[in-house]
Amino acid sequence: MNQPLLDLIAFAAGSVAVVVDRRRAVLVTCIAVALGLAPAAAIYGGGWAAVVVLGAGAAGAVAGPLAGSIAARMRPRPGLDPLRPVGAPHEGLFGPRSARVAAGVIALIAASWVSFNVPVGSVAPVQGALFPVAFIFTCGVLRIFLARTVTDLSVGVVAIGLAVSVGWLLRAGSGPLPDAAGVIAIVPVAGAVEGWLAARRHPPASEARP
Repeated sequence: MNQPLLDLIAFAAGSVAVVVDRRRAVLVTCIAVALGLAPAAAIYGGGWAAVVVLGAGAAGAVAGPLAGSIAARMRPRPGLDPLRPVGAPHEGLFGPRSARVAAGVIALIAASWVSFNVPVGSVAPVQGALFPVAFIFTCGVLRIFLARTVTDLSVGVVAIGLAVSVGWLLRAGSGPLPDAAGVIAIVPVAGAVEGWLAARRHPPASEARP
């Protein structure tokens, strides 16, 4: 697979991580970013690396609904709503998604510069091979920086966890695969925490009706 195609796939995945929100944001991010980084992981670390990345994305996508279904069986309690803004107004001249899109443009410029100027391991910077990792990592960092909700934080953590693990493979090939798998384990944890909080905060629809 040539580098421009890898970059295009990663750009699409990072764009999803930047703009997605609401109830299924973490689930969508897990799937999109895992699919976006799997080709790069396969090239840098081999087939098993791609399996680990895809498996982490699938685990993160399943962990949230699974934790939510368990928490929904318990009595709802008032507490932190992962979708409710904390310390931020609901409306403004520039909404939260507009700010994230602007941040995505910054991430694109920064990742392009990094991929052509920063060597990683044995990969020469002129190849631009670092762009998929750099772009999605930067999108995750900016998503956390602009976070208004716990869901925003979870989306950023998922993107960063997947990007760091693939960057680890890019630096040293398939050797550090166990270490990369340890880093990527944060993805299902983030999904489970967000799903648990959402289900514990809101009662089931059948109980919410008068």
